[in-house]
Amino acid sequence: MTDRLNAPLLRLVLAALAALLPAAALAGGPGSTGMQVLKTDMSPRAAGMGGAFAAVADDIYSLDYNPAGLGQLYIPEASAMHLAGFDDSSLQHFSFGMPLPFLGMAGLQKPAAGVSLMMASAGTLPYKLIMPDGSVLSKSYDAQKDLALTFGYGEKVYAGDVNLEGYNARIEQYLGMNVKYIRSVLLEDKQPPSTFAVDAGWLVMEPNLGLSFGASLANLGGGLKYGSEVTRLPTIARLGLSYQRPTVMDQSLLLAAEADIYTAEALKSLRFGLEYHFEQVFNLRLGYRGGEDNRGFTTGIGVHYGDMALDVAMGLGSEVYNASQVSFSYKFSGVTIKEYRRKMKFREPEAPKAAPARKASKPARKPAREAEPAGEKKKDSDFFWIY
Repeated sequence: MTDRLNAPLLRLVLAALAALLPAAALAGGPGSTGMQVLKTDMSPRAAGMGGAFAAVADDIYSLDYNPAGLGQLYIPEASAMHLAGFDDSSLQHFSFGMPLPFLGMAGLQKPAAGVSLMMASAGTLPYKLIMPDGSVLSKSYDAQKDLALTFGYGEKVYAGDVNLEGYNARIEQYLGMNVKYIRSVLLEDKQPPSTFAVDAGWLVMEPNLGLSFGASLANLGGGLKYGSEVTRLPTIARLGLSYQRPTVMDQSLLLAAEADIYTAEALKSLRFGLEYHFEQVFNLRLGYRGGEDNRGFTTGIGVHYGDMALDVAMGLGSEVYNASQVSFSYKFSGVTIKEYRRKMKFREPEAPKAAPARKASKPARKPAREAEPAGEKKKDSDFFWIY
């Protein structure tokens, strides 16, 4: 790969690592950050593969794993997900993304933008108060309600052939970024804390071999202030690899591996996933998470019919983490996003003003030249302005 391409990417990676070093040095223990719900898998497809999705990132859920993958959206896509957690906790996630009607900053193809809304509830907390007359007053409070609103952008920034030790590789690269608003309400607090955070992602693909590499940083930003205490967000660094190849007929196999580093909690996680496509209709998934409290196997299934998809996933680990989730997605294949081109406006030429009449008593003045030189064409006097 050329130095012109490597230099900016290398600076980007070094800057990201430099930003993570202070956070890693001050990292607390597992669970020491706020908004732990941001560590939850929002995609049933990714959850069924153990959460190894940073190097796959080819649908609307790229917003939550690697925003660079938004650049792969070629038609509008919407999805809604529901997760049923431990006891009466729950989570809802809504997302929509579409390609934009103009070329991206790199000038290669249309970029894509997406938006998602995550709402989570930790259940209710019962409260009983014994009154002076001996009666008991019972009331329940919402234990915690969290919200995250995310806006993302991704585009292809490079596409070309690179000679790697005699092999002519086709390299495609994508970059993406999210901006998110985060709010957390404890026990129905009237002044809940809120903050802003950013995500960044990078995706490199070799489509001829079916290989891809993904890297992303999530939840970089300020903390949430509960009273006088400030808790940091769970910053996540993801590094992943994936391999996808067709098998027989319209079937294919996808393998993915990923390492997640929670820089503010001194916690690491290894994730492995498998997805098998049957005749472009059924998808069977199996995954494994290790190196964390929520370790164990995961499984899932997906059914595609036309533009619609239904995905289901569940954990097979400990009882506390055995959450099940389901999503419904729809791709608007009938919608064509045309490239925007600015229309040019034309101004009609003004009619020339008539020359004043000459007096008949005076002879007409002869022109300086009686005739044009032979071979010289007469110039066209018609013109118009473009603005």
